[in-house]
Amino acid sequence: MKGTILVVEDDVVNLKILNSILDNYGFSTLNARNYEEAIELLDNDSIVAAILDLNLPDANGLEILKVIRNHSLHKNIAVLIVTVNQDKLDTVIGLEMGADDYILKPFHHRELVARLNAAIRRSKVISNLMGPVITLQDLTIDIEKRKVFKGDETIELSYKEFEILYLLASNPGKVIPRETILDKIGGLTYNPNSRVVDMHISSIRRKLGSNGKKSPYIDTVSGVGYRFYE
Repeated sequence: MKGTILVVEDDVVNLKILNSILDNYGFSTLNARNYEEAIELLDNDSIVAAILDLNLPDANGLEILKVIRNHSLHKNIAVLIVTVNQDKLDTVIGLEMGADDYILKPFHHRELVARLNAAIRRSKVISNLMGPVITLQDLTIDIEKRKVFKGDETIELSYKEFEILYLLASNPGKVIPRETILDKIGGLTYNPNSRVVDMHISSIRRKLGSNGKKSPYIDTVSGVGYRFYE
């Protein structure tokens, strides 16, 4: 077995479909049909990911996501949102709260599993990174000393530049929205026309030695935000 997936879905038919798909791809499952059942199942230490339906009878699935991201045992597991909601506001909020990805119903089973596997891979990388030092490519980020090294060279970053780099490097491969970065560095009201984040990213790239070329560290996702290359 590849691991256990917590499936939170109130519709019996959809729950059976998800269980069948996951079983066919080598996963075991734990099933919850509401908030209370999901929270009780989080005591299981074999869970490697959660699939959350947002429209539950007793709560919004985002409430479960919030619990997961603050859970001592499962705060770094992969979380995939499954929803029929065509209004993407809840989905965007879910991504900002720490969900790894989302998929709309109806979906193809191969797309579901591909997104789930990718999210699990990222979560494992993040779990390995959690600690006083992050090492990615030739960069070393010392959280406690607030220092960044490229090989043997010390990279001097401002306070906000360090916070941005740490945020991105802590989530390799995951797109971090501009508004999330802006909140991280100052809690300012998000303005889609603001260039503050872009200016900080440009400065970080320059200090890391990109020299105006395509950055080997930070990728721009047009119209959304940035991500650190895995």
